[in-house]
Amino acid sequence: MLLGPLLEVMVHPATRRLDVITDDLENRGFTLRSDGDATLAVSDPTAFAGVDAPLHLVYPPDSAPLTIVSRIATAVHRGHVPVLVADRWTKDELREVLESPFLLASRRDGARQFYAVEDRIGLTDDSFACLGTPGRIEWYETAANGDDPSLVLDVGGETVAVLESVETLRCPGPEPAAFRYRYSRDEDGRLSVFRGETPVGQDTSFRSMRADGFRPVPLPLVTEHHVRRNGHLARATLCAFVTGDEVEYSRCRTR
Repeated sequence: MLLGPLLEVMVHPATRRLDVITDDLENRGFTLRSDGDATLAVSDPTAFAGVDAPLHLVYPPDSAPLTIVSRIATAVHRGHVPVLVADRWTKDELREVLESPFLLASRRDGARQFYAVEDRIGLTDDSFACLGTPGRIEWYETAANGDDPSLVLDVGGETVAVLESVETLRCPGPEPAAFRYRYSRDEDGRLSVFRGETPVGQDTSFRSMRADGFRPVPLPLVTEHHVRRNGHLARATLCAFVTGDEVEYSRCRTR
């Protein structure tokens, strides 16, 4: 007699939220189907998201900007509108990333300012960009207009690198001279830090490298490098917030 209540307690909260949303959409007249990888896609007969495309339910494991843009990209590349399922812990953070300016940290005099994400910047000599300057990291473009505005890296209020444009980050990546420092890993696993061609440090781990004052340069999150097509579907992204058995849907306010 206790089995039913026990099974209800054992249901993962994410699974329950997803169940509440699918029930709500079915009650609204949607038809549910699987897209083949256990992610639910929903036919949209009433243009619920403002565009004529199926909905794609996504449960981001966290609210990190890179996680969110990756989940959005997966859905829109399949021709779907993402519906991001949020909980009370991620609700505000999710909205901050999605609302205007969409998937950007901010805008500076109209120019884009990017989130910095934990991903390395590979250079043309197979080494990686490195910082030897403490302080807050800011990636931004120099102007709002123009075909290819420069991409600037400030650290602690000091400009430490200027790239020709965001496209410089695409493979094969920037030239080593674009950054003051770079690092590489040798066959023994040791990390060697260089300024130009001069070795300035050698460490056995990233922890010890950071203790010596060096750290990898985090990659700026450039939306078009992830959402390569169907941008109109990305901008139609919906958020679904579950409270009990009720669902609140909100459309991102973007520009």
